Amino acid sequence: MKTEFKITGMACAACVRHVEGAVTALPDVQSVSISLIAGSMTVIHDCPKEAVAEAVRRAGYGVAVAERGAGLSLPTATVSRRDALRLAVSVALTVLLFLLAMGPMLGIPRPGFLDPKTGGGRWLLLTEFLLALPFLWIGRRYFVRGTASLLHRAPTMDTLVMLGTGVAFLHGTVLLVLAFCMPERAAGYASAVNFEATAMIFTFVTVGKTLEGRAKDKTADALRALSALSPTAATVLRNGEEVTVNASELRRGDIAVLRTGDAAPADGHVTDGFCTMNEAMLTGESLPVDKRPGDTVTAGCLVTDGRILFTVEATGEETALSEMIRMVGEAAASTAPIARLADRVSAIFVPAVTGISLLTLILFFAITGDFSEALRHAISVLVISCPCALGLATPTAIMASTGTAARLGILVKNAEALETLGRIDTVALDKTGTVSTGVMQVEAIRPAIGGEEELLCYAAAVEAASTHPLAEAIRREIAVRGLTPPTAEGFITLEGRGLAADIGKERFFVGNAAFLAEDAEIDLVPVAAATEELLALGCSLVYVGREESVLGVIGIADTERPGADKAVAALAHRGVHTVMLTGDNPRAAAKIAAATGIGEVRASLTPEKKAEAVAALAADGHRVAMVGDGINDALPLVRADLGIAIGAGADAAIASADVVLRRSDPYDVVTALDIGRRTLRIIKQNLFWALIYNSICIPAAAGALLPLGISLMPGVSAAAMSLSSLFVVGNSLRLLRFGRGMRKE
Repeated sequence: MKTEFKITGMACAACVRHVEGAVTALPDVQSVSISLIAGSMTVIHDCPKEAVAEAVRRAGYGVAVAERGAGLSLPTATVSRRDALRLAVSVALTVLLFLLAMGPMLGIPRPGFLDPKTGGGRWLLLTEFLLALPFLWIGRRYFVRGTASLLHRAPTMDTLVMLGTGVAFLHGTVLLVLAFCMPERAAGYASAVNFEATAMIFTFVTVGKTLEGRAKDKTADALRALSALSPTAATVLRNGEEVTVNASELRRGDIAVLRTGDAAPADGHVTDGFCTMNEAMLTGESLPVDKRPGDTVTAGCLVTDGRILFTVEATGEETALSEMIRMVGEAAASTAPIARLADRVSAIFVPAVTGISLLTLILFFAITGDFSEALRHAISVLVISCPCALGLATPTAIMASTGTAARLGILVKNAEALETLGRIDTVALDKTGTVSTGVMQVEAIRPAIGGEEELLCYAAAVEAASTHPLAEAIRREIAVRGLTPPTAEGFITLEGRGLAADIGKERFFVGNAAFLAEDAEIDLVPVAAATEELLALGCSLVYVGREESVLGVIGIADTERPGADKAVAALAHRGVHTVMLTGDNPRAAAKIAAATGIGEVRASLTPEKKAEAVAALAADGHRVAMVGDGINDALPLVRADLGIAIGAGADAAIASADVVLRRSDPYDVVTALDIGRRTLRIIKQNLFWALIYNSICIPAAAGALLPLGISLMPGVSAAAMSLSSLFVVGNSLRLLRFGRGMRKE
């Protein structure tokens, strides 16, 4: 079974790894996915939920089973009045402590009774102690979590903060006691305390966490907007009267009413009325769509004008909106392969930093003999280290990009697919329904006997009961021309070849060349020239015969989908090779390929052959994305490095794909690749910054820059730590600015 849990107390990548390890160690746990940003964990398991929750509690974190249907697990950064007051007090006390400790260095004198030079060293120490004491309460969460993680032998960022502030406060307290015991040394002790470090660390970390929380919250804006789309109330017809009910009370078969300004509370079909509807939440397309009887209605879509009645067919978690929310939420919480580097580093990061801090203390004291200065550098090493930046590098970018993609009508099912998007260099495209409209239409009529309209009428009469796309094309042409075909009877169907029927007292045949030549024994020589002409145009051919004579041939063709040529050109501009894989005949495929600019075509392929073609491209070293819409595309979609399904396509294709394009616009393939590439680039930037930051700042905090006259105080180190996390989150926020208006050359 799959269960989602809410986890509290996680602060960094080390926390995530510790929780993951605790749960993975349980028997009958197949997989664990944890989102640091959302504070959520998804577990596929056969053991009881309580066993999973207990493993998390033993690891030192809070846990609760997320309610079914609760929606997306998203971060919240709302600062309560109590938090705001606590932060204001922290800032005020920190400023006072800083002025007392560092004021003389800035030309700001201390009050006389607190001046160590005039015997006020003890009172200065006592004042700083009293000003620092409230921080033990203000920062108690770090002491509680840091101690718990240390006891569980899984130190985290909270452990580093706890050790840095705790040691600084304890050292200052010892010196305070010594100052009152030995007043003659009070002046020296007053210059050695680090009470201001305790205050500055807590304050900078708190400010940084508040800003970081708000920034992380912004990465989820697009996802939160999705979850807020479905209305809580609905208007339905009951006994001929309109009644307002809770949306959760809707049932299949209910007749719901939508007016201007209403959002659909469920999925269904229009039964009466007319309206225009904004489906941007579903497709990313801002232009409204006309809705008439028979058209579909999707939960969350907004009526911009008009009034309709629609029959409810799916409610609650069964709607397309709920499925989209679930898919996007799972993608945002999943882990990309590129994050494994951060996972490996975070596993040893905190213990390594603690060891470096201890080594700094020992070596600095051994070289200088100044314990207070050695302790100051050791504390700086502890607080400047930032596993948070490593932990946030990937998930913030993933959440921002999946939310942005969803806003543009592109659903990415998991983080691995998003990373793969950024590495694609070859796109294999199905023809029918992907780069072509999939709607067949009559291109040419070549009668051998009689006129065009007579030939069309005979064909339509025999095809009256057929659901084949070619038959549909003939019926559409009849409707366009306003013709009425004769009545046929005595139908006989030969699957895959053609149909026969009686019109009046004569037998008519409609089908392919083999059907008329072999089954009906009709000579096709009279239409040989027309056959070659229509084949050259890339048409599929429908022959019409009567008794022993051929009456003519009808050429039917698919047309390229609007925008397909621009999509192919944009892919080429980005260095992406395109190839068409289709089951259609070579001439029909060549026609669409020429119209769209696709240079390589492989036609007459079965689904198995398509999959083999995809595998061959991958074997040549290419990263291949397969784009398709039909049931026959399911196999190649799975075989490709990345499967992209056109949203209007078959359910099998959508289920097999890693990415779904809700708008069925070929250019959205380009948009998806752009989002993937930008996401991958930003993740690499984040990881680079997090690693370089620590590589430079930890030695600097340890005193490596002292020969240059540069020394990092603990308070400055705390500020630098907070800024590193803010940089990573802020860099990821740039993905939210990606829009459809940026995508075309």
